[in-house]
Amino acid sequence: MAYSASLQSDSSFAKARSDIHAESKNLQKVTLEEALDVLNDLVYKARTKFLSEPEIVVIRGAWHDLTYEEMSENSAYKQNYLHRRVAITLFELLTEIIGNGEQVCKRNLRTCIQTFMTQDLIKGSKVPDVSRFYGRTKEITHLKQIIATQQYNCISLVGVAGIGKSSLAAKLITDISTDKNFNFDYLIWKSVAHAPIVDDLIAELLEVLDPHFTQPHYTQAKITLLLKFLKEKRCLIVLDEFEILPHNPQLKLESLIFIRRLVEENHQSCIILTNRVLFDEFAELVNTERPFTFIKLKGLDTDAAMKFLAQKGITDPRRCNQLIQTYRGNPAELNDVANRIHNMFGSTEIFFEAPTTLVSQKLESILNEIVGTTLDDIHKQIMVYLAEKTVEGTGKITISKILKDFEIIHKTSISTLDIVKTLEFLERMSLIESDKNLISKEICFTLQPVIKKYVLTDKLGLLHNLNSSNLKFAS
Repeated sequence: MAYSASLQSDSSFAKARSDIHAESKNLQKVTLEEALDVLNDLVYKARTKFLSEPEIVVIRGAWHDLTYEEMSENSAYKQNYLHRRVAITLFELLTEIIGNGEQVCKRNLRTCIQTFMTQDLIKGSKVPDVSRFYGRTKEITHLKQIIATQQYNCISLVGVAGIGKSSLAAKLITDISTDKNFNFDYLIWKSVAHAPIVDDLIAELLEVLDPHFTQPHYTQAKITLLLKFLKEKRCLIVLDEFEILPHNPQLKLESLIFIRRLVEENHQSCIILTNRVLFDEFAELVNTERPFTFIKLKGLDTDAAMKFLAQKGITDPRRCNQLIQTYRGNPAELNDVANRIHNMFGSTEIFFEAPTTLVSQKLESILNEIVGTTLDDIHKQIMVYLAEKTVEGTGKITISKILKDFEIIHKTSISTLDIVKTLEFLERMSLIESDKNLISKEICFTLQPVIKKYVLTDKLGLLHNLNSSNLKFAS
């Protein structure tokens, strides 16, 4: 090919910068040679001329985050020529070809190339941008391992709103899309946040797998046809925001039957769900050792959360640690509080003169929906009880303390089993947290600060105005 003479070992470029940009560790596993192959073809189609030698020098240098001075030192071209003549024209052309509305430059060239290559490989809906992805190394490694073993037909990523389920799934599928260790025939990303009826969802998946398929008349026949594809082809399908709506019993039933068939029938594919709650029916699949598993996501680790906040302009370690602890490393809540600090307070110093816990509008809306449509009075009362106890300074409340307070007020009206089941439900909903006392080994419960703030403020009166007969804990 026209540029083959330039595709020799690029070790001289790699040596020029040993500290490759830290973000490159998080990028997809696209090799430089693969990127050059793609770019060379695209450039030829755009101008009927392959990449020139100096253009390849610039691309190689940008790939390894070299300065123009370093590019010049490792090539036969002068710094000014590479910077002022070659790069400007090249990046203008690449902006038109792969920019997707973003200006391509030396700093983001590698990300733009990899995003462009991924878009061609992943079908269905638009995958969330993961060019700025923080942490989750252990989770990604674990997910790749269990996908590679083909032990499970379905994996559910569970966690509170904003914790990063969609970002993790997007990072995983983009990594896999260019990792030759995974031999998938199809990679499909489908956002189901709009809660489509199951019949429509299956039809959309079938259209991706075979645009000319003959659509059966009945939902179960469509599932059977989809399973046929999943047996014949190895597919990785992400169903993002797969929330089963409890107030729509028919849709809930159809959704559960759909997932159960995908789990229990033999095929060589893998389905990944992201959802806020591990549904009882899914927990049953785990307990009965079906090929289904789940991963409950917690917040970003401290190091990743620090980097996230630094990108938002908050760098003081002590202040960062306070925010990370308060918001449990939840990236969406950290992003919201950082924006509000800048927009409303102007600086972290002013905000921390009298710090308060802020609840994002998105989380508040989700909590309003959950509390208003899903929780019974006993669920609400336990949340209020835990919130009041933490305000009193009690901290984490042992299960024996909860049962004792409950027995004093209600005597035999509500059983211990009811309390245990309520605590289990609230934990699955990510509304309360549990921990084991290191000394007594007893399980303790509490609310994370954001949930506690929501419960205590209770703007809509969803938690405190209960209709049950004096269903109230000792406070």
